[in-house]
Formats: sequence, C-alpha cells, structure tokens
Amino acid sequence: MSLPQGAYAPIPTPLGENGLFDPGALERHLEFLSEGGLDGALVMGTNGEFPSFDLNERMAVADAAARLGKKLSLMLGIGSCALPEVQHLVRTAHHLGFSSVLVPPPFYFRSAPTKGLIAFFADLLETTELPVLLYHIPQVTGVPISDEILDGVLDHPSFGGVKDSSGDEQELTRFRSRLGDRSYMVGHDRLVTRARMAGGSGSITASASVVPGLVVATLRDADHQPELDRVRSLLESHGLGPAVKAVLRHKGIGAYRSRPPLLGLDPESERQLIEEFDHLLSKDQ
Repeated sequence: MSLPQGAYAPIPTPLGENGLFDPGALERHLEFLSEGGLDGALVMGTNGEFPSFDLNERMAVADAAARLGKKLSLMLGIGSCALPEVQHLVRTAHHLGFSSVLVPPPFYFRSAPTKGLIAFFADLLETTELPVLLYHIPQVTGVPISDEILDGVLDHPSFGGVKDSSGDEQELTRFRSRLGDRSYMVGHDRLVTRARMAGGSGSITASASVVPGLVVATLRDADHQPELDRVRSLLESHGLGPAVKAVLRHKGIGAYRSRPPLLGLDPESERQLIEEFDHLLSKDQ
C-alpha cells in the first residue's frame, strides 16, 4: 500500500458564473499545482465544500479530476454520514484511479458511541484496498479521531493514517506517537515545519492552492516557514475559503463562485486582499 506523502493542496471546487462545476478551471488549477511542484491534491475536502454538492455532482468532479490531474497523486474526500454512500464513493475512487481517500467521522451524529464510530470506519475499511485516511477536524465535525478510534482500526491493512486539521501541536504529537509507519498529513500551514521535524509524512494545507511552490519549499527548508505563516495569516484575515477563491480568480484560473449558504468576498474586501497578497509575495521574493 502506497501511503500519501509530500505536499498536497486541498482544492476548492470551481463553480462558473452559472453556479455549475467548471472542469476547465479545475484543469487549469491542477496544472498550476503540478507546475508549482506539489505532490498531490485533495478533491472534495473541506476546502472543496463537499457538503454543498449532491452525490452526482461529487462523482462528476471526481471523474474530471481523475482525467485532468494525472500529474498529481489524487486523494478523494468522501465525507458523508450515510455508510452506504461512503462505501459507494470509496469504490468510485478506486475505479477512477485515486491514490487514497479521506474520510471524516459521521459528523451529524455527534453523540454516537465510540463503538459505533469504530464500526463505521471498520465497515468502510473492508470496502477497499485504497489507503483510507481518517480526517481529524473536530472544530468542524464535532467528532474527534480519538485514541480509542485509532486503536479500533490501527491494524486494518487499508488504514492509511490521519489528516490532522486541528492546528494543535499537542494533537500532532499525539498522532505521531500512535501512528507508527502510517501516514500523518498535517492540515495547517503553520505546522508544516513542526510536522516534518516530528516525522510526519507531509501536508495538505490551504495555502498550497495559491502558493504551491512556497509550501514545497517549506517542507524542505524550515527557513521558509515564516513566509508561509504570513501568507496563511493574510488569507485567514479575509476568511480562508473565500480568500483562496479570490486569489485563484485573480490568477485567471476560474470564477470560483460560492454556493449558499457560503458567500464570497465583497468587491472591496477582495480588492484589498489582492493588493496585500501581491505586495506580500513581491516583498518575500
């Protein structure tokens, strides 16, 4: 089993001016990421806003990414609270040639017993030989990937590791101490160097969608971490998801419209962000 490693981007799902999926923008973005030196891309993760898309749309995006992103190792996010739907999506990922999948816990059931959560993941793991990474983002799901859950799946051959988007150094340490040779992918730009020094496998971070070369450089050389921190802080100050989309619009990759209930930046905020982003990059070069 080949586990994910290196620098990945969790890509936004591009919507055109008509509010529908834009495969042309996806192709341009994947090419931009490949040219920037990234190892892979996460399709339909949190930054891809997967809950905003129905099953047919998600499968269409996955199919397009598999056809257009052959220069990258692709990971498919398959978040759902319905076990049969998750199993269907992981089979789809395998059929399309994805290298791995990322699965959050069934986030609607925040009071589900730990045994039930273990059973959910165990039943999924039996569905596939693809590496399955569990998604730890408790600030969104409300359901952490606990030590008990890890113990329940750790010995399964399809368990590939964890993507940790908590942004918490203590969680980084906890996962690294328990995962052994399984993959640990850090999900926060500010912890890229810290995770590498702790023996992590790589990163899946928002800034990689807009400054892929900088994230690659940071994984290789800690001296670039302060520059990456500045980019992350700027994006966060305008709202991480909308800011990433605005920068991609600025680069001419696509329209990157938002689907309610999520909203994009207002014109003045977007103008200010782009001005600050261009100034920041020119200053750091």
